[in-house]
Formats: sequence, C-alpha cells, structure tokens
Amino acid sequence: MHCKIQAVNYGVVQVPKDEAEARQLFEFAKTMGLRAITTESVDAIDTIEKMVKEYDIMVGFHDHPRRSNDPNYRMWDPNYILSVVKSRDRRIGSCADTGHWVRSNLKPVDCLRILKGRIISSHLKDLNEMGLNAHDVPYGSGVSDVPAILKELRHQGFAGNISIEYEHHWENSSPEVGQCIGFVRGYGTAKAW
Repeated sequence: MHCKIQAVNYGVVQVPKDEAEARQLFEFAKTMGLRAITTESVDAIDTIEKMVKEYDIMVGFHDHPRRSNDPNYRMWDPNYILSVVKSRDRRIGSCADTGHWVRSNLKPVDCLRILKGRIISSHLKDLNEMGLNAHDVPYGSGVSDVPAILKELRHQGFAGNISIEYEHHWENSSPEVGQCIGFVRGYGTAKAW
C-alpha cells in the first residue's frame, strides 16, 4: 500500500562537529529526500555550513524554552539564533517553535520578524497561556495568535514546512490535531487574510 507520505524534515538531532560523522547524517537526509535538518548544535556551525553547501539540505536551529537553571542556554532567544545564522549560507536559519517562544514569554510574531528571511521550518503551537507551565490548545483558541503567525509567514514568503507538534492530551490528541489541521487549511483558503 502506497500512502503518498513524504518526509520533509528530521530532528531535533545533534549535528556532530566531525565532518565524517556529520556527513553520515546528511547522507541519511539525502537518501530520505529531506528538505531540512533541525538541530541545536551551534558548536558545529562551520561543519553544518560546509554540509549545507555540499548537500543542498537546509538546517534550522530549534528553540526550546528559556531555562532558569541554565543561564548559558540561549537558543530560546531569536536574536541569538539570528546572530548565529546571519553571516552564514541562506539555507541555514531557524526552526521556529512558536510554543517554546510563548513558554519563554515571547510573542511569536515578534520573533518571526526578528528572523525574517531565515525561517526554515516551524513547529507551530498555540498555548493556553504565556509561561513555562503552558500547554497546547487547538489553533486559534490560545495566546500564540496563530492567525498573526500565519499572516507573518505568508508576508515573508515562507515556503518551508509547518509541523503540528501537539503534546497535550498525548494519548488522545487526534481530535485536537484535526482541529489544528482544519485551522491551517481554512487560513490557506481564506481571502480576508
């Protein structure tokens, strides 16, 4: 049975600094026909850029929430991600996790604007509240302002993939994931946006 499913992105995964090890990851991505790899491996940026140029596979740096117990963790900050990617190949950018920005008390639309032109992919989430204790809710019913996020992505000419990463009601989230899919499809056909 052929299901017509195409993998487009892989991660969040560590990209090794070692070229031979990194090449194995990019060979896997090439074999799978992937568009991009998602990582937080800032320390491997030179190797990443070399592999991106060689394989023509994009890399998006992912953001997890700000960590009060780890002041050295900076991936939550879109300004930091921009500082890492701005002088690099254009195929290196951000995997914009909107929910983790909300958990870091940041407005996703503001973060997208900071990273304009560097959004490779998105883990699109709508959350019930700002802050670390927030949880996923169907798109359009939370504080993330998903309509404004989608409008900004469209304004930027975003052509990457949007992943619905719904982690609330983990055992039975299919109805809510379906609502999220319907919201995005409705956005795509709405003329008022």
